[in-house]
Amino acid sequence: MIASFDGEQNLGVYIILLRDSKVLLGKRKNSYKAGWYGFPGGRLNIGEPILTCAKRELLEEIGVMPIECELIGAVREAQEGYDFIHFAVLVNSWKGEIKCMEPDKSEKWQWISKDDLPELLLPGHKAGLQLLQHKHHIIDLH
Repeated sequence: MIASFDGEQNLGVYIILLRDSKVLLGKRKNSYKAGWYGFPGGRLNIGEPILTCAKRELLEEIGVMPIECELIGAVREAQEGYDFIHFAVLVNSWKGEIKCMEPDKSEKWQWISKDDLPELLLPGHKAGLQLLQHKHHIIDLH
């Protein structure tokens, strides 16, 4: 069965921010898998370049602008009857102070050691850490 087109793509971008050996994770609320942790990110707009989406989402969600960002790979995840494609972007440096810009969507943002990740980490986001470790690459055609 093919789902009808509602104007949204099943494509998203999440951003892995690294500081020392920690990653920035937010506890989700009022959204898919509320109560779970995930990276900042969101849906990719039709025609929007992946890295542009990453910059937009960082500014919207945590109020920072990346200095450098790098596409590190993609994850296909089965989600409630459809496939969702995540593009994982790495950011090592940014401008601005991290704050919770969308308190209706995230309870809090916190730095968590890659060695002590929460049990309720979104599976597609957890896979992004594996992409980072193994240095997979994809091509961004836009």
